[in-house]
Amino acid sequence: MTSYRASRRRPSLRLAIAIVAAAGLLLAGCGGGDGGDSTVGQKPEQAEGLAESTIKAAAQAEGKVVWYTSIPEAAVKEVAAGFKAAYSIDVEVVRLTSTTLMQRYASERDAGAVKGDVINVAQTAFFEDGVTKGWWSKLTQPEAPMLANWPKELVHKEQYTLINTQPIGIAYNSDQVKESDVDTWQKIVDPRFKNKVVLVNPANTPFYLSWLKLMETEYGPDVLTQFAALKATVTDSAVPGAQQLAAGERLLMVPNVLSGVKEVVDAGAPVATVTPSPTVGVEQYAAASVDGPHPNAAKLLLGYLLTRTGQEQLNRGYAASPLSGIPGSIPMPKDYRATDTAAVQADKARLLAAVGLGK
Repeated sequence: MTSYRASRRRPSLRLAIAIVAAAGLLLAGCGGGDGGDSTVGQKPEQAEGLAESTIKAAAQAEGKVVWYTSIPEAAVKEVAAGFKAAYSIDVEVVRLTSTTLMQRYASERDAGAVKGDVINVAQTAFFEDGVTKGWWSKLTQPEAPMLANWPKELVHKEQYTLINTQPIGIAYNSDQVKESDVDTWQKIVDPRFKNKVVLVNPANTPFYLSWLKLMETEYGPDVLTQFAALKATVTDSAVPGAQQLAAGERLLMVPNVLSGVKEVVDAGAPVATVTPSPTVGVEQYAAASVDGPHPNAAKLLLGYLLTRTGQEQLNRGYAASPLSGIPGSIPMPKDYRATDTAAVQADKARLLAAVGLGK
């Protein structure tokens, strides 16, 4: 079990709500970090081979790259600043939830107007569909020399790759709940939590569905029935759930990832998280559009995300990197179980019905 404790400073509820609400907004043209971290904007090590990319000049001539992303704002700023410092290429950011980004990207393609150069979301089926439809550029070492140091098994069909993992855990109001009350998955079905749980809708991603499957596998099918009896409040994102935890209106939120409560934790709200073992996680993948407005800059940005510096900026404080020894990256849980997305999607209707979300 891994625990990440929140600060005990108490902000005003208004401040906590304002910060959480801001986390869900669209961010466009995101340019640089706050300047307070010495690693913001630093160039990758020459040993990464980035300067020798065969598309560097062509990418710089394009002058810009459009990045569709669902990662937290702080990480977006760090990566954008670092990439611009390394290449003098501006990064325009469109930051939305994975589901919204996939819908937007597919709609733009249907309309014959590809606008996103690089897209990263938590959904492997989306990228597999893109492979079939010829949406993605092929990743090659001459264009992305850092592939030499990247785990080969993570690059699928030579077109898209895992870039980070957010282990799934439990968020709780630390004024009203002790860590020992929720340090195993089975403990969250305690009747004391009836009408006090926020459920981030597992229908939205196979990685949240895999959490339901994990619960069933570890504790038997009755645990899902017991969870359904809690009458959880269902929300489509962690933003309103974190708000309710901060206000003390709800006691628990599941499935939770650190980025879901980061804003209220940073504001000093009485919110803490714990990651029981075993667990699954939200796995983010990324690809470069083969026919986007800035195809060379797209491949260069995707390559930058695979460098050690890019990974540090991308994962700091909320996610685990596929590379070892990345400063600021959180450790992977010892008993982490990768998601078989096809299997859980096939079992989607049954799993949702078991927790009261069936039609």
